[in-house]
Amino acid sequence: MSGLCLAIRLKKAGISDFTIVEKSDDVGGTWFENSYPNCGCDVPSFLYSFSFAPNYNWTRKYARQPEILQYFRDCADRFGIRPHVVFNRHVTQADWNEETHRWAVTLDDGQQLTADYLVSAVGQLNRPRIPQIPGADQFQGLSWHSARWNHAVDLTGKKVAIIGNGASTIQFVPEVAAKAERVYLFQRTPSWIQPRHNYRYPRWLQWCFRNLPMAAQLHRLWLFLMCELRIVAFRQGTVASWIYRWWLKRTMKTLIRPELTDALIPDYTPGCKRILLSSDYLQTLQQSNVTLVTEGLQSFGRDSVATVSREFPVDVVIYGTGFESTGFLQPMTIAGRGGVSLEGTWNGRPRTLFGLATPAFPNMFMLYGPNTNLGHNSIIYMVESQVDYLMKCLAEADRRKCCEIEVSEAAVTEYDKKLHTALEESVWAAECTNWYKTADGTISNNWAGSAMLYRIQTKRPDFNAWTFRFGDT
Repeated sequence: MSGLCLAIRLKKAGISDFTIVEKSDDVGGTWFENSYPNCGCDVPSFLYSFSFAPNYNWTRKYARQPEILQYFRDCADRFGIRPHVVFNRHVTQADWNEETHRWAVTLDDGQQLTADYLVSAVGQLNRPRIPQIPGADQFQGLSWHSARWNHAVDLTGKKVAIIGNGASTIQFVPEVAAKAERVYLFQRTPSWIQPRHNYRYPRWLQWCFRNLPMAAQLHRLWLFLMCELRIVAFRQGTVASWIYRWWLKRTMKTLIRPELTDALIPDYTPGCKRILLSSDYLQTLQQSNVTLVTEGLQSFGRDSVATVSREFPVDVVIYGTGFESTGFLQPMTIAGRGGVSLEGTWNGRPRTLFGLATPAFPNMFMLYGPNTNLGHNSIIYMVESQVDYLMKCLAEADRRKCCEIEVSEAAVTEYDKKLHTALEESVWAAECTNWYKTADGTISNNWAGSAMLYRIQTKRPDFNAWTFRFGDT
């Protein structure tokens, strides 16, 4: 999504000398890779689309994967992006050449590209995480991660173990339970669940969106503002946070049997872990063929999985265990000025300016980089802000006719300090573990405020925070 956004903006600016390296065989990113049953977005459709390429034909409030993927495919075709894409290749290494002031980019097939600028658009949730469980290699049944769904397998009549209960799991569990003979859901920590209310847009309203663009724009604005308001509940100890928790707990209690209350209703602050949207997950867990297991999974057998106290015969294991979210840009090896590695420089603690750039790595930018994720609104809004900032940096470097642009250490240090001071007051710093944090508790993924605040702060780049170099200077 972010790569397409930048590519389209480059073409609109008259820049056509760019190459996108894409590891898959089509565009779409996470919406191409994730195709599990009932896969969809928890951001309203009208917000999960580019402002410069509106889609007036969304069928429902929260679009499902096929519709979203088709939207991005259409964008790639409409703006002529495909000729710029090298498919089925991935970057293994990128090195800054201080003599030529260019990046040398090595692909997995050994091909090397050179570029004036290097932009990472790999996102945050792209490498499936599969826990190391004893005996997994001895399991004789089938297993896969939700992001690599095996559509060739018919789950009808199967005994299925599902490990994890995150955002993907709550979408596919009802579909699996409708076919499988028995489902065992292994839950480590309960999640706060909010009703999805995924209504379909009636035909008359779709007609209005298509023929009266102002109606679609007002609808998008209304959805944006409603999502923005949720940020007020993401501050620890506030009245809004307390009210939100009371409402969520009350809503969930009406949907579950009393004996499941302790197992399914969290005791941590709402938002500390991602709040999930579903109108059928909790109901599914109470079906006769579904068993909720809150004991930790200890081992695999040849045709079973086991906790400390019980063994479960299974035919299929599905991992809903999320992604390696805090290892930004891995497994690529990125070497900047003086040969310093990005991974070594960060040492598990990313330091950037607006998640866009980091010192010692000239002419390099990141989209959807560290501390730019949201828990309440559309990441596409954030990425458009980042692309706008990046384009202004390119224009300024071109105006000054310089060969290097690099963010300063002082600017990053000041920004990082303010950012993490604000994050300490957020719900993400609360008592739970989540995919937003590194092992030492640093919040490396999320932005601290509203999406609108991010746009305001990135609207006009302060070029005093950047160093411009000319030739050998």
